[in-house]
Amino acid sequence: MKYNLKKTALLIEMIGGIAIIISLLFVGIQVRESSKATRSATAASTVSQVTSFYSDLGNNTEGSRIFYEFQMRPDSLNETELFQAMMNSHGIMLTIQNSYYLVEEGTLDEKIKQSLVASIIAVKDNPGFKLFWKTRKDLFFPEFQIYVEELIKSDKKYSRELYSIE
Repeated sequence: MKYNLKKTALLIEMIGGIAIIISLLFVGIQVRESSKATRSATAASTVSQVTSFYSDLGNNTEGSRIFYEFQMRPDSLNETELFQAMMNSHGIMLTIQNSYYLVEEGTLDEKIKQSLVASIIAVKDNPGFKLFWKTRKDLFFPEFQIYVEELIKSDKKYSRELYSIE
């Protein structure tokens, strides 16, 4: 009788161990799938924010004109127009800053951040961007400030025609 109890207990322990291994494998698969879903949702949200910014600005003739003038000739704008352009610039830079941190924590693909960074590189030498960054950079997180400063100092360039309306 004792021998059967020992055999049964050992068999139950083995079955329990196998069940634990199977459940851990299942949890691992669920975590991986959850991570993929989180990364996809984060990418979709980031792209949606940028798309909304560009669409809203692009579909507003006066807003587009002001933003373009701000980039090329900020001193040609009146106080209200300058404020509008600064707020629009700040909005898109907050989205880019957010993508910077999401990449750092691993919830956003580096490629999306790089496509957003291209917009900074394209305007970094524009008088309006220089004015914006000089007056508002302290409102961004220190690590992001350093990152943008490195982009500004880099010799990387994109054509200004990316944003040309002329």
